[in-house]
Amino acid sequence: MINIHELHLKDLQNPLHPSAFEEYNDYRILILRLPEQLGKKAKIHSYGFILSEENVFYYDKTKEDFTQFSDGINALYLFLDKKVNVLMDDIETVQEKIAAIESSLYKKLTSAFMDHWHDLKKELSRSERVIRKTVDVLKLFIAKSNAAEAFPVNEFNDLFEHLERTLRSNVAANDQLDNLYRYYSLRSTDRMNRSIYLLTIISVIFLPLNLVVGFFGMNTGGLPFQHAMGTMDAFISMIVFATLLTVGVLWKIKKE
Repeated sequence: MINIHELHLKDLQNPLHPSAFEEYNDYRILILRLPEQLGKKAKIHSYGFILSEENVFYYDKTKEDFTQFSDGINALYLFLDKKVNVLMDDIETVQEKIAAIESSLYKKLTSAFMDHWHDLKKELSRSERVIRKTVDVLKLFIAKSNAAEAFPVNEFNDLFEHLERTLRSNVAANDQLDNLYRYYSLRSTDRMNRSIYLLTIISVIFLPLNLVVGFFGMNTGGLPFQHAMGTMDAFISMIVFATLLTVGVLWKIKKE
């Protein structure tokens, strides 16, 4: 095993270390951070590797020890390819969930939408930042390792393309969530405006009636409808007035 500087070992042990690639005299350090289990309880793992001219070591955080890849750089490719393929499947699962949320939103506007939207938005925004950094680091690693004869250029270029495609899918899913939020906001605003509009119409109809009731409630003499059937006449007059006012308001609405 290569003698590793204590600070470099701490970087490899750090589960939150961002993606990075550093070259030193005796070895190179490659740390790639990738999200996992998107759409469930998303986790982000940092995978650390030590590369010499002939050997590749993977730091296993669960065992707190190094594992040597028997097939060297090819084994590193296979390890990363498996992780990226799982990530691609996770992104597809998230996209299917977004499609289901979109379908239910078009059918019925419910407050549960925001709960699902918030969870997915948080996961996708975080994973986008992580994947974007990992893409840059992997690109740098390929460029620095391209000159080596034993380096599998085509395989790592294919891995890079898959990771870039995953990033594009992540960005597209994020944009789709933003579009759904805008649609939800427009629908919510429209529903609120309709409610306010209805309350305004009711106020227009009943405000004059309140004035009439207040007028007849005055303790003064000479008020109309003071004969025996005055209450009934006043009531009928108010019903007729409210009906005419309602018809007038509805006609105005229909005309507009």
